[in-house]
Amino acid sequence: MSYYFDCDDVTSKNFAKCFLLQSLEEREHAEKLMKLQNQLGGQIFFQDIKKPDRDDSENGLHAMECALHLEK
Repeated sequence: MSYYFDCDDVTSKNFAKCFLLQSLEEREHAEKLMKLQNQLGGQIFFQDIKKPDRDDSENGLHAMECALHLEK
């Protein structure tokens, strides 16, 4: 979502920065979990990431609600 809000035709830099920082934090968490899984001798299986049903992220409130839903 960060890069969506960073586009020239959308241009909401505060949303872009917020979502970028959040994604970097989540990536760090995922990398730690994958490293632990490997250290414990497990295997990592990735699933497909599905496109959201709705494509109206241009609404900042809706984007924040979606991000909150993903956090739960």
